[in-house]
Amino acid sequence: MDFNVEKFSYRLTVLLDENNMSQTQLAKKIGTSNVTICRYLTCERVPRLDVVTKIASVFNVSLDYLLGLSNDKSIDAPNENLDVNFALLINKLYCLEENSHLSKSQIELLKKILLANKDFILSA
Repeated sequence: MDFNVEKFSYRLTVLLDENNMSQTQLAKKIGTSNVTICRYLTCERVPRLDVVTKIASVFNVSLDYLLGLSNDKSIDAPNENLDVNFALLINKLYCLEENSHLSKSQIELLKKILLANKDFILSA
């Protein structure tokens, strides 16, 4: 099953309504603009994975549900999306390069350690 932007838009609209939340409130919670949320709702823009993860977290629903891949809203287990969480962690390390007290070589070493131990970290 492929990602369906219309289904994502519909489910986001329903979640906003069910939670009595405005686009502006959601935007503030996930660190984006009201205009961006509006574009998601009108299917003018497809959100990045990290944004979808934040939205799912705000509404406490599974990524699969929000993306239209499942009709089950529940989050089965906290370890369900470990690969996504790991990817977000690596992404944050890449963002550190410009605003960190760590040197580039230290950040690169952290990335290498994490990637080399990915299977162990995800199994813990």
